[in-house]
Amino acid sequence: MSAALGFATRFMRLLVDRRIWIVVGLLALAAAIWLIGPLVAIGIYRPLDSVGARLLVILLIVAIWAARVAYLRWRAARMNAQLLSQLRGAAPDTIQPESEEAPHVQELRNRFDEAARLLKTARLGNVDARGGPGRWFERLTRQYLYQLPWYVFIGAPGSGKTTALVNSGLSFPLAEQFGRAAIRGVGGTRHCDWWFTNEAVLIDTAGRYATHESNRALDEDEWKGFLGLLKRYRGRQPLNGALLTISVSDLLGTSEVERTEHAMALRKRLQELRTELGIQFPVYVLVTKADLLAGFSEYFASLGRAERTQVWGFTFALREAGAAGFDLRAAFDREYRLLHRRLNDSLPELLAAEPDAYRRDLIYSLPQQFAGLHDVLGQFVEQVFSRSKFDSMPLLRGVYLTSGTQEGTVFDRVMGGMKRFLRIDPVPPVAQAAPGGKSFFLRALLQDLIFNEAALAGTDLRWYQRRRVIATSSYAVLAVLGIVLLFGWFGSYWRNRAYVNEVASRVPVIDQQLRQVTITDADNIAHVLPVLDAIRNIASTGNLDPQSPAMRYRWGLFQGDKLQAAADNVYHRALDELLLPLAARKLETALRNAPANDPAYAYQALKAYLMLYDSAHYDPVFIQAVLDLENGPSLPANFTPAQRNALRGHVAALFADRVVLSPFARDEALVAGVRDALLRLTFAQRLYVQLTRTLRPAAAQYEVDASHMAGTAASLVFRRQSGASLNAGVPGLYTYDGYWNVFDRRVDQAVDLFGHEEVWVLGLKESAVPTAAAATTLANNVRALYFDDYIKVWDDYLSDLRLQDTSALPQAMQIARVLSSHDSPLLRFADALAHQVTLVPGGDSAHGLAARAQDKVNSARESLAQIFGEQQAASAVSATDANEPESVVDAHFAGVRQLTQHEASEAGSPMSDVVKQIDAVYTYLNAADSALRSGATPPPSDAPDRLRAEAGRMPVPFRQMLDDLGNAAQGSVLRVMDRNLAQSASANIGEFCRQAIVGRYPFARASALDVTPGDFARLFAPGGMMDDFFQKNLQAHVDTSVQPWRFNGVGSAPFLASFENAAVIRDTFFGGGAHDPSIKVEIRPLDMDPGLSEWVLDVDGQVVRYAHGPQAPITVRWPGPGGTNQVRLQITELSGATDGFVVTGPWALLRLFDRASMAAGRASEQMVAGFSLDHKSFAMQVTADSVRNPLRLPQLEAFSCPAKS
Repeated sequence: MSAALGFATRFMRLLVDRRIWIVVGLLALAAAIWLIGPLVAIGIYRPLDSVGARLLVILLIVAIWAARVAYLRWRAARMNAQLLSQLRGAAPDTIQPESEEAPHVQELRNRFDEAARLLKTARLGNVDARGGPGRWFERLTRQYLYQLPWYVFIGAPGSGKTTALVNSGLSFPLAEQFGRAAIRGVGGTRHCDWWFTNEAVLIDTAGRYATHESNRALDEDEWKGFLGLLKRYRGRQPLNGALLTISVSDLLGTSEVERTEHAMALRKRLQELRTELGIQFPVYVLVTKADLLAGFSEYFASLGRAERTQVWGFTFALREAGAAGFDLRAAFDREYRLLHRRLNDSLPELLAAEPDAYRRDLIYSLPQQFAGLHDVLGQFVEQVFSRSKFDSMPLLRGVYLTSGTQEGTVFDRVMGGMKRFLRIDPVPPVAQAAPGGKSFFLRALLQDLIFNEAALAGTDLRWYQRRRVIATSSYAVLAVLGIVLLFGWFGSYWRNRAYVNEVASRVPVIDQQLRQVTITDADNIAHVLPVLDAIRNIASTGNLDPQSPAMRYRWGLFQGDKLQAAADNVYHRALDELLLPLAARKLETALRNAPANDPAYAYQALKAYLMLYDSAHYDPVFIQAVLDLENGPSLPANFTPAQRNALRGHVAALFADRVVLSPFARDEALVAGVRDALLRLTFAQRLYVQLTRTLRPAAAQYEVDASHMAGTAASLVFRRQSGASLNAGVPGLYTYDGYWNVFDRRVDQAVDLFGHEEVWVLGLKESAVPTAAAATTLANNVRALYFDDYIKVWDDYLSDLRLQDTSALPQAMQIARVLSSHDSPLLRFADALAHQVTLVPGGDSAHGLAARAQDKVNSARESLAQIFGEQQAASAVSATDANEPESVVDAHFAGVRQLTQHEASEAGSPMSDVVKQIDAVYTYLNAADSALRSGATPPPSDAPDRLRAEAGRMPVPFRQMLDDLGNAAQGSVLRVMDRNLAQSASANIGEFCRQAIVGRYPFARASALDVTPGDFARLFAPGGMMDDFFQKNLQAHVDTSVQPWRFNGVGSAPFLASFENAAVIRDTFFGGGAHDPSIKVEIRPLDMDPGLSEWVLDVDGQVVRYAHGPQAPITVRWPGPGGTNQVRLQITELSGATDGFVVTGPWALLRLFDRASMAAGRASEQMVAGFSLDHKSFAMQVTADSVRNPLRLPQLEAFSCPAKS
């Protein structure tokens, strides 16, 4: 029966063992991998489909678990060994060598060494000697010393700690070898004894550790060392609990003061444990020597062995004891009363069973003795465990009464109290029997209660709650996961079923489309493309992409990969039948229509065309690239970007991962014609056009522009004359880095590769492949073609580069300021340009002697070319070194490089001197601006002229830039000055001028109003308003030697026309420096009508008469001497009748001739005036005293008063 019970017990322990369930879980996981693994798919890939893969995953999981178990075992064994090693040397170190306790310590050390040797080789736990399953189970459940729960006994000396351990009924591994007395020690515990059981490690500390009553300093040091040892070797959980012992004799045999001191000492030890170890742990109060209560032995004498092992005490509820408002004394009183009630409840039965009257008295008195202990014990517990704001106490788990052996003097508080009340002499206390009694209430307390609560250390109620929540949540998650899996599989099955049906429904539709596409339709991509799209997407639905299906279609049941594989086969057949003929025709058409002036295109088209007939040289990527370029312009105009992308995808699928040959016969005549056209070019020409087309993308990163070369200020000063963006620069292939990093590195290798490629592309013999000796010459020939383009590209770019608009003075100042700054963009551009056009290695390190010498040679060549011609100059001066073909570029741009070279005897480069001249222009513009703002005339300066002169010696693009800046500097100043002077003239002259002459004769010929002579003189006389303003403000800046007048160095300005006309009027009407206007003319009669006898012209008293006599000239002046401002013309007919008219006013003479018909004479100063009166005509010749004839002076009508521009 006992064997069966033992087996059942071990079996139950096996069922709840965590490690057994880990093994079960591993087996379940392995089964899931083995059975479900083949159903798991990632797209079309099934990683666990093969047996080997599944075995490998299972073995990997088991290996990881085994490695973790081995590591934990190794770590536990290592910590166990370290702990035992420390324990062996810990005790004697705390004792002075000369102490009288040394022999006992040595004896205990020897015994402990023996225990350590046993524990190093065997883990704790009994092994079934009979073998079988029980033996293996015990091997699985045994633990290392480090892994067992640890408890410490704390109590005053003689409180019964060791006695409780010895008589606890626990199994001690060392007892078989040394006996129980040896384990206990001799004469009580001096330091600390280590008790190793199968369930826990019990540390029995010396009583002086608790009270520090022997040697306070030594006791305190040993206690702190003990705590440090615990914390060092069990850092995670130094203790699982503490057993606080207080004997009945200490409670009843001491005064209240002594009990309080005792309680405070124990409280302090517990606080030190809590503080030093840093964890929370339960404390169990053991009231030992309960047998000293009178009647204890008699009351419990009837208990059997099993009954004596039960627990006698009370345990506080975890939730209640851990609460913030826990009332310890109230809880103690409540539980204590329950114990007392239990004692009373059992009295009738015990009293009835006991025949001896004396023993019945003792049995009857025990509940009263127990009640008498209530206040003392309650006060003691409260003093030790009461809570405070200033310290943190461990968790009081419960209070328990025990008895290890029945010896000592019995305390009878009931009888003692009665005798004191009755004043009877006390009877001496009665001693109990000798040692060797029975133990009460220990084993179950330790083994079933305390050891089973080992997990309470270091945790709290919230931790337990979290564990419950986590456990509950884990089960809930597993349940939800199971439900999700079921629903997932169910949903996946129905969705895949619907998906398969949908794909199947598309097949007849696509089949019908294929039947409708004829062979002729293959030439029209617009007909073919929808069919190819439908076939390619047959396995894809609006909600599903077979390449990346949604999770709801997976769950191991997805059928899209199988359908997609079948669809791919159909799709590739359709590509071969529909798209391949179109692609082949497209390449043939491209080859046939290749432009004659684009050999690179013709070569690429021929190469792609031949690949469809030559599997040895087949390159699908190249064919796709050619087709993509060809399809771009040839597709219908209504093709959308989506259709173009779809076509590009079909072409890629057609040629990818396989060799595809044309379904048509090769057109030999076409191939031969293209080959003949290409062979008309030299090898170098053919290679060069291919290289430039191929290398442009690789060299694109080296593209340079003015912004890159001149810095961030480039956009402030530069622009492109063509209107192109300043960021659109020179292609990267035609830059310094593009040449050396791309073109030069590829050209030599390309000669050999291209030579071999031409063998099959152009149908040449193998002997046509260049030899190593010829390859160098061919490479240099290719370079020569490249350098020609290099020069052209840079010339075109530089000739398009200009300065920003400088027509306005602020812009001119801004550009001059930026160009002349310390970090001048012009200097940076010149340096960068010199670097880009200096390709000879080391040539741009510039500016050494060799570079300058070469530049002088280039300059000499240019001079000779101008004198003798280029051919003779080339023979006279060799500008190109055969070993440095790049010198062609250097020679062409020698002038640019010279700008940035620094002569040893000079402070800077020529371009630095140019920047200084620009700075002088900026200084001039700044001064002119200040003067113009203040209304003054700008100071004279030759800085713009010197800059323009320097520009004539500069290379492109600097020549045009500097010339533009010089012109703009002067022009912008004069334009502002023109505007300012116009405003000034308008303010000083304009108003009066407009009042005096506008709408008046002679400036308005049809006007009846006359300009007064005084106003006329005030405006136009020498020193008058017009002349005075010109002399003071304009004469120094205006070039009057040209017509029309203009400001020095720049074009004419409308403002100057008024002063130019005024000067002519002044010279015409104010001859000889006169201050009043006057006219002097010579009048000579010419002819007269026969019906007239004479005509008479009276000019203010100056008479000219003609009567068919001599034609003598007469000089007249206006105004005349008569002072009448009157001119009279009269005729006399033969009949004696007269006719005529009179003109009055300051301009009467001019008005007279306005009535005549004027005709030009033989000279500019002569005019013929014809008159007609009464139908009788006569004529006279009028000759002015100047070529500027005042009678018909155009400046009078052209004159306008100065006004704001």
